[in-house]
Amino acid sequence: MRYTIGRIAPWSALRVGCAIGWLVALCPALCLTVVVIQALQRINQAFQRIEPLDISVLGQPVARIDFLEILRLSGSAQTVARLAGNLQLTFLLLLLLLTVAGAAILAGALLLFSGGYNLLASLGGGLEVELQETENRRRSNEAHR
Repeated sequence: MRYTIGRIAPWSALRVGCAIGWLVALCPALCLTVVVIQALQRINQAFQRIEPLDISVLGQPVARIDFLEILRLSGSAQTVARLAGNLQLTFLLLLLLLTVAGAAILAGALLLFSGGYNLLASLGGGLEVELQETENRRRSNEAHR
């Protein structure tokens, strides 16, 4: 038996993309989340090492130089400290965000593929598939008759 796949329904491609997209995106999202969490911890440690410089003359404080304020990084340092302070929640939220983003990208790619296939199938007739019945299936059909 020969069949020709003439068209792929866009909703079908989206449905498949959403159904398996999270599973395909889970492993890369997990790896990327681990890398981001490690980078976040190191950035937090670097921010914590930057201390304000106190200038004093004859034991009297004259000036205080805060390098994070000068570079306008104090807000970023506070945000990084909050994220690094609750690593489990940060890890789970980042993993969820990256998994959903990966699934959406895969669903979009499948949608584009189905659109391209539909365009090419309308011009060239589509993909032709030949199906053959196996011996086990034939015996099963004959036994039911």
